Amino acid sequence: MTLLDGFYFDVLQQPAWLYLLPCLIVLLILEILRKSPGALVVSTGARLKLLAHRGRRWPRHLPAVLRCLGLCALLVAMAGPMDGFRIRKDRADVVDIMLCVDVSESMAQRDFRIGPDEANRLDVTKLAVGNFIENRRLVPEERFGVDRLGLIFYAGIAWTACPLTLDYGVLEYEVARVQPASDRERHKNGTAIGSAIGLAVRRLSKSEAKSKVIVLLTDGMNNRNELDPVTAAHLAEAYDMRIYTLGVGPLPDAQRMGAVAAKAQRQGDSVDEASLKQIADISGGAYYRATDTASLQEAYNAINTLEATDMEVGDIYEYDEAHVPWIVLASILLGAAVFSRRVWFEVLP
Repeated sequence: MTLLDGFYFDVLQQPAWLYLLPCLIVLLILEILRKSPGALVVSTGARLKLLAHRGRRWPRHLPAVLRCLGLCALLVAMAGPMDGFRIRKDRADVVDIMLCVDVSESMAQRDFRIGPDEANRLDVTKLAVGNFIENRRLVPEERFGVDRLGLIFYAGIAWTACPLTLDYGVLEYEVARVQPASDRERHKNGTAIGSAIGLAVRRLSKSEAKSKVIVLLTDGMNNRNELDPVTAAHLAEAYDMRIYTLGVGPLPDAQRMGAVAAKAQRQGDSVDEASLKQIADISGGAYYRATDTASLQEAYNAINTLEATDMEVGDIYEYDEAHVPWIVLASILLGAAVFSRRVWFEVLP
């Protein structure tokens, strides 16, 4: 970011003020061309010697030029420059999405890869969720998006990390900082899928968006009885909400089948695909299985495509005012004009 970035703007609220710019230019030219009205304009002090050289007559016009530039900057400020001009879709024509992410202890297992390096399940999930958020932006690299997104984390309990918002920067911050639950957090032990869905339904129940969606990711099975996931799915259906479920974790190889796999299932270390499919079917969503980084990214991309916002009526415009730098510049230039005239070109009677 450079100093000049502060003077950038997208549109003007009152562009009619700029019609006065030609008048200022004409007045500057007239002041430069006019002859002295009988008064002697000389430099004072040590500046006289510097300005006495032949061919150095232009500095006597410096106060007028600075004054003109200052007034021009002031006109731009009065025209109301606006930065960060953004289009927001009307709430009735967009999608509200709650992202439910499993952060239980099992998400710390390092059985995925990001490039050549090993990564735990949550690190890969954070990368995929970050891409999902980025793909829903209205303008790339801008923190705002078209649809409202919210974020719920859950392990043994579910909590709202971020309510529905258009500011995707907040979501990305929360995703980046979350860590898997540890043994020290006894109250968070387990996987409360039903509670996560129930909390998401509560957050979306008052939404007026045309479409309400829950995207739930887990690497295990529900082992908390506060709210049964199937009951929560019927509740979502009653509110006309779709649930997309994602099961994360490598498929067990042949050596892990049998008693070992059954033990893992009881402990919640294996994906309960049957329940996740049932949850998705009840609400009219879909189930995805992610066994590696690429398939997880593809699952989120597929959901992004299915829940795209097509309608564009009722646009709302938002912006940030950007007049302050222009007022500061005008003040500096006008101050410099007064200073240069007083120091270099005092009018003597």
